Amino acid sequence: MLLSAVSIMLATYCNIDFSKYISTYINEDVRGLLISICEWLYAKSEDVKFDGRNRVTFIRKSYVIKVPATIDGFADNDWEGSVSNTKESLNNPEEIEYAKSRLVEYKGIPLVFMERVEEAYHHEITSRLGYYPDWVLSVDCQQVGFTKSGRLVAYDFGLH
Repeated sequence: MLLSAVSIMLATYCNIDFSKYISTYINEDVRGLLISICEWLYAKSEDVKFDGRNRVTFIRKSYVIKVPATIDGFADNDWEGSVSNTKESLNNPEEIEYAKSRLVEYKGIPLVFMERVEEAYHHEITSRLGYYPDWVLSVDCQQVGFTKSGRLVAYDFGLH
C-alpha cells in the first residue's frame, strides 16, 4: 500500500504540465506541437529549466536543447542558432565567444542544440582566467560560463 502511494506521488511530482509554460498567443496547432516536443524531450533529459522569458531549456549530458515558448522565443532561436564564432573571436579577450550551437527545424519549429555550459560569475572567471574580459559586460545579465574544454562563452544571446 505504501509503495503504491509513493509511486503515485512520484508520478504526480514528475509530471509537468508544459501548457503552463507555452504562450497562449501562439497558434493552437503550433502550441500543441511545442507541448508535445517538450514532453518528449523531458522524458529524455537530465533536467529542464523554466527560468527564461522566451524558451524552455532541456539539459542533456553534453548539450542543451532550447525550445521556443513565446513568439520572441522563435526569433531568439533563429538568431542564436545562426550566430557563430569568427576566427578573430576565438580565444580573443576583446571579442564575444559564443557557445557552439546548431539550429534544427522540426516541423517548422526552430530548436537550438547548444554545447552545455556551466554558469560562471565574476570571481570564478577572474580566478580561472586571471582577468575579467570586457565583452562579458555586453552579454545580457552576463550569462556566460565555461565549456567542457574550458572556453569562456556566452550561452544566452537571443535577441529578446
